[in-house]
Amino acid sequence: MLLIVINNVSAYMQLNGAGGTVPANVFIAWMAAYTSLRNPFVDVRLSYIGRSSGFGKRAIAARSVNYAGTESVLSDAEYNKNPDLQMFPIFAGSASR
Repeated sequence: MLLIVINNVSAYMQLNGAGGTVPANVFIAWMAAYTSLRNPFVDVRLSYIGRSSGFGKRAIAARSVNYAGTESVLSDAEYNKNPDLQMFPIFAGSASR
């Protein structure tokens, strides 16, 4: 049997995101809810910088963020250049004019 006692460990997981401003408010609301439910078990720190869809696409392609939000799909050229990137629809909205 192996017993391990760890005291005063200050470890956390940081997940950074960037991209469009449309999903920014949704992500921020979800981050607060996720953090409040998850932190009793593991310290997860989430961030999101809402600038533009293009910024998010460039940041995820450069691997400077862990996730990105965009209102536009990846083009065939973007997929060919970054074949391991995948898009998942997470919410829908409409623009009022």
